[in-house]
Amino acid sequence: MSDLLALFETGFFTTGLRLGVLALALGWALRFVTGRYRPPMPIAGLLVAIATIGGLYLVAEPLGPAVPALAAIAIGVLIVRLTRAPAWVQILAAVPGSVWLGFGATVTDLTWVRVLMAVLIPVGGFLINDFETRNQRLGLGVIYFTLAVLGTFAAVPDTEQALVLMAAALPITLLAWPKVAVSLGMEGSFVAVGAFLWVAAAGGGGRPPSIAGSAACLGLLLLEPIIFRLRPGTANLVNRVRQNWLGAVVASIPQFVLVVICSRIAARFDNMLPALIVIVAGYLIALGVGIYVGTRVTEPAESAPSPF
Repeated sequence: MSDLLALFETGFFTTGLRLGVLALALGWALRFVTGRYRPPMPIAGLLVAIATIGGLYLVAEPLGPAVPALAAIAIGVLIVRLTRAPAWVQILAAVPGSVWLGFGATVTDLTWVRVLMAVLIPVGGFLINDFETRNQRLGLGVIYFTLAVLGTFAAVPDTEQALVLMAAALPITLLAWPKVAVSLGMEGSFVAVGAFLWVAAAGGGGRPPSIAGSAACLGLLLLEPIIFRLRPGTANLVNRVRQNWLGAVVASIPQFVLVVICSRIAARFDNMLPALIVIVAGYLIALGVGIYVGTRVTEPAESAPSPF
């Protein structure tokens, strides 16, 4: 409890929290204006990124090209959405801004981290968009992302930037749980991953495996679309639980477990090899369990005789 109360004594946490609460109020105001029965508003990812970057600016953290690079990512993906281009074009549209953010970042001088940012932002944003097409009814995109953010805070040795991100993301999660008013959104998925990886790179320089562990905390946001593509017949997460706030909690347990593995085990190593072994093992187990359990859930329905 004392550690929790100590967070409120840090300017990083309180600044991020103020902006997160402001974003929460803005989100509910927009929801009230647009109507409570409309689909979830695709704004959570943008709110998290804006609140995080704003908080880092207010605490005088050097941002380098983060702001224009994230804006370039959002604009590129927005153009894809407005022109109704094929979904995979989102990846190409996000590449210039992602390369700008990764290779222009002043928070790391590790080449592999720069490459990771340039590659994972477009790919991760695309996979998260695909995830939300099946799971936004329970707000799982936002919830899973917040769990990944908590994982980054637990993983990196220097937590200042992670404190801002965590404090900003936690209030915004209340827009997706217990009532689902928002999703990460198309543009928001990409910029949220960008801000997330920038923070991981900033805080993990003292122990590089923690950056890999932080990135791996995205977990099922990346894996579930792969599982679905490998076995299209697998049952979706939202079809395995009750369609309410408690169902969202139950559906979040696998993501929580994977985040713990990546942030509290893999990220704690001083050498990269054992960290990667733990991450790969965790991902392979999650992939196998997801395919097996999802397929088993759908088997009775597929084998049942037709009533007609």
